[in-house]
Amino acid sequence: MKKLIKILLSFLCLCPLLLLTACGTSTYYVINVSSSDDYIGTFSNNRNNNPRQLEGTSITLTAIEKSSSNPFICWVKDNKTVVSTSSELQMTYSSQTAGNYTAVFEEAPSGMMYTALDNLRINNSNYYGANFVLYYSNTISGNDVYVEFERGSIGSDGTFNSSHTSVLYLGSVGTINNFQYKFKIELTVTDGETQAFEATTVLTNSTFNNTNTASVTITDSSSSDITLNFEKLSKSMYTV
Repeated sequence: MKKLIKILLSFLCLCPLLLLTACGTSTYYVINVSSSDDYIGTFSNNRNNNPRQLEGTSITLTAIEKSSSNPFICWVKDNKTVVSTSSELQMTYSSQTAGNYTAVFEEAPSGMMYTALDNLRINNSNYYGANFVLYYSNTISGNDVYVEFERGSIGSDGTFNSSHTSVLYLGSVGTINNFQYKFKIELTVTDGETQAFEATTVLTNSTFNNTNTASVTITDSSSSDITLNFEKLSKSMYTV
């Protein structure tokens, strides 16, 4: 009887451990890597054979230039956000890091696949010092679902200078794979009043006209113009 009781007690002690082991699940994430142009630059990573790894696993991405004429610019995540300007990017697998990473290399203006807002200017002094949120919609998809692109504060001179962290993916510029973006902006002045510039403007590949800069203007019903100045990504944009 005593032996049976000992066995039962041992089993009861093991139950919580068995339940914890059974309930514990391993979480895996995927990190995919590519180059903006395989002809001018490539990459390496220490998980090359399997982009799907257990949470917490470390990974190192390295951008490799093929020519000094096409220097590495930055790592872009999910074609939206610049996450690093260092050629070597170290991180661990998690819900925050999972996604698609592109090593972006500088090329001729007509070929560059990414652009960032360089600055915006407003001609209405009533909005100097106002906070803003800028949205975009990719109209090629056939709908006007607006996504937040950039936010900040307009200076006392009516301008905002971007850090070039948020980017727009232009695709294959000058080919049949055209791009078309519409923008709108919301302004909140110091007294808390929000003014939405509902009028939209369109950015296409012809707006750049084979250069690295382009400007589009949003005009609201009161004829307050906001000019958005875009610049295709280059090494100098992130050189201090």
